[in-house]
Amino acid sequence: MDDMLEDKRRSKGEATRMALLEAALVLFGERGFEGTSTRDIAGLAGCNQGLISFHFGGKEGLYDAARTVIFENLGSIVRPMTRRLEEALAAETDAAALCGMLQTEITAILTTFIRKQHHQSWFLLLRRSLHVGDEKTRDLHSALFLPLLDVIGRILAKAGPAGEDSALKAFLLVDMAFSILRDYPMFSAISPARDAEADARELAGMLFRGILAR
Repeated sequence: MDDMLEDKRRSKGEATRMALLEAALVLFGERGFEGTSTRDIAGLAGCNQGLISFHFGGKEGLYDAARTVIFENLGSIVRPMTRRLEEALAAETDAAALCGMLQTEITAILTTFIRKQHHQSWFLLLRRSLHVGDEKTRDLHSALFLPLLDVIGRILAKAGPAGEDSALKAFLLVDMAFSILRDYPMFSAISPARDAEADARELAGMLFRGILAR
């Protein structure tokens, strides 16, 4: 009996923690750290405000936890993608084949996140944090995305004319892809009948046609 009660308490505590994290991701993304109160987070989560201190040690701890959720989840997608592109670049010399694989990878990311539009808050929070000079977010962002930008740049260098800045093209491609993920929910809200997966494929194609245009 005692074990059953302990399991129930643990399960309820984890549910509360997740509710607070989800509310924090939304509100920190919409309003930033300074513009978000613990009262508002607790209200959105349907929890007692004091539970923020219990589970996270306070507002800063909750912000750190929310940021960790974002980077752990993005890392589970971006790092394997970077590794696959590196392996392809090492094995494949044909520029068209490499660009085809890169387009497939970008399409997969767009499809995954456009289909799950609640992730919009992740990209809003990252953009806000980087704009206000959050050093920890910048360091985590650089560690995750610089290797991806590097390998994409080397792939695009094979496809583009000599003398073009492939690093800049890689930045543009990734930045536009993540801007789409951030803003697509607003577009779909005014066009609710759209097919999100078809849009993801078409948007990826548009990005590549623009990036690779001579």
